[in-house]
Amino acid sequence: MKKEWIATHELIGVGGLPKTRQGLNRRAREEGWQKRRREGARGKAVEYAWHSLPDMVKKTLSLRTTPAEHQLSPQEASATWNEIHRQLSDAERDFIVSFIVREGVLNLLKRLDYSEEPVNDIRPE
Repeated sequence: MKKEWIATHELIGVGGLPKTRQGLNRRAREEGWQKRRREGARGKAVEYAWHSLPDMVKKTLSLRTTPAEHQLSPQEASATWNEIHRQLSDAERDFIVSFIVREGVLNLLKRLDYSEEPVNDIRPE
């Protein structure tokens, strides 16, 4: 179920938004996002209405899921990776393996994180 109100801390840096609370609140004010005080929160904590957020932010948030929603069994995960491996060319396989060995899996995942600005294509030419 989609949330109708999104807390400020959930929006920081998402879909090209500012990476500070102050920057985010300024952008929201400039663009006229609908807001309300967060229930049960101390201070001036606010949350913003889903429908008033920019389209790119809504798209990025929609792509995020909790791990439990897409939990694969070890057999399913293995079968998925085997299929991905099978569909790659030899050059792509070599490139991916050398990248992971050199940079690590976390750097590979950072390059695939769509909430940040796009990075240069890492595929071999």
